[in-house]
Amino acid sequence: MQELNLKDIYGLYLSNINEQHVASRYTDDNKSYFHGSGAGLCARKHYYSAYTQVEGAGVDENTNRIFRIGNLLHKDIQDAVTWYATTHGLPLLIEKEIILEDLNVRSFIDLALIDTVGEQHVLYDIKTCNSYKWRGMFGRSPDKNPSVNYQLQLATYGIWAKRHYDLDSITLKICYYNKDNSNMREVEISSEFINEAYNYWSNVGHVTGFDSAGGGNLPVVSLGIAPVYEWECNEKYCRYFDECGGGLKGII
Repeated sequence: MQELNLKDIYGLYLSNINEQHVASRYTDDNKSYFHGSGAGLCARKHYYSAYTQVEGAGVDENTNRIFRIGNLLHKDIQDAVTWYATTHGLPLLIEKEIILEDLNVRSFIDLALIDTVGEQHVLYDIKTCNSYKWRGMFGRSPDKNPSVNYQLQLATYGIWAKRHYDLDSITLKICYYNKDNSNMREVEISSEFINEAYNYWSNVGHVTGFDSAGGGNLPVVSLGIAPVYEWECNEKYCRYFDECGGGLKGII
């Protein structure tokens, strides 16, 4: 009998869960959309995922385990809010699929409280982080360049909500959860990011050719849009690193 190895078993289990997750969310009819979770990041990633639809490199086991912790925390918080909303008669959206056809974007909202009667409109995005990231956001010397992509992702949901419910304004909040010590903090972001998100996706559509010919243009490697940040051109962070030729690293 083969010796049990819990690490390997858990790795196979997470791979199986991920395959089921992808199969449940992505079909041939919706694979050509940009992913809202990639807001504020490299336009070449959007090109590869939406147009060529190459599979790209797989995620290593350690990263899979990190993602799993985030997913479990998401689910636990969503369950808690669902319980609270049910007991207090509050309207709630959980993992709501959204599509912005004009921007070619598809995504899923973590949490949304849209009460057209009581006029309470709040979108939440849940983000897990480690203590290093936490200190960069909330420590004595906060990062002058925080994770703008998180804000643009949430603001992308804001575009949909304002359109769908014909809202003049909406509150956008990111809930951060420190995985190292379980601290939680909500941060409200400016509604101005909604316009920034719209401009970002419009630009992605332009450089990939979506806005004129249905797509098919691989954006030129250029810091600021493809990629947006230098750190994106890294095998650890980009599943299309080899397909892309290394991005910035490939032209140095």
